[in-house]
Amino acid sequence: MTKKNILYFACSWFSPLEKDFMAKGQAALQKNPTVDWENSFRPLEHQYQNIDVTKQSAALQDPHWQMGTFRNDLFGIDRADLVCGMFLPQKPDSGMAFEYGYAYATHKPIVSIIPDDAPKEINLMLLPSVTRYLHLSELSSFDFNKLEFELFPATAY
Repeated sequence: MTKKNILYFACSWFSPLEKDFMAKGQAALQKNPTVDWENSFRPLEHQYQNIDVTKQSAALQDPHWQMGTFRNDLFGIDRADLVCGMFLPQKPDSGMAFEYGYAYATHKPIVSIIPDDAPKEINLMLLPSVTRYLHLSELSSFDFNKLEFELFPATAY
């Protein structure tokens, strides 16, 4: 029987480019037979007190909401089998860098999804911390049960 992995789905969602990349990643992961998408943790769907900051942006300034959301996200990483991030090398996100760092520090595998036409330059601190880089076109069929470290042949900056 194929194991279905629970993911922590890290992504940026602040620009149209990021939203489009996120949607493509979600669609691919939903098709992947080695991913338990239903039980995977998607931060935008687990915001503290069910406040949707895409509709209520004032919550971003509320320290109580910030702490609750931060703690929920850490819990999501802790209970996941691995972190899967939608990473745009030309537009790195500091929040996702923290999520990657926390996952690395807690010994969680990290799979970083990059566009098929991604540039070959990736930040030095992210490059070796990621267990595996995948192109978006590989995501729906990648076997997350056979995840092994593979250094992406990129140039660090």
